[in-house]
Amino acid sequence: MLFHISAQHDHSTCTRVLHGPEAAKSGQAWVEGNDAVEVIGAWGHPVSHRSFAVLKADTFEDVASLLEFHLAMGPVEVLPVSDNVQRRKDMGYWGER
Repeated sequence: MLFHISAQHDHSTCTRVLHGPEAAKSGQAWVEGNDAVEVIGAWGHPVSHRSFAVLKADTFEDVASLLEFHLAMGPVEVLPVSDNVQRRKDMGYWGER
């Protein structure tokens, strides 16, 4: 199952602002995923302290566990999404206009 992630914090909870660039290294480790969650892609907008990602996992709980560290920093939105490209291919419509 695919999940779209949007996570935001502010300057008062930002690991990089509070503890410097070296500390931010551990705060970004989630982008490597884990045994239960594959990170398809991860993007950031540093000016607004906002991150976006697309993850692949079997359960919501696996995704929530990976992102639990961020809950004290700011809101995290986890939305299950469908792969519309794959869906169109599966339906046999790919290439038809």
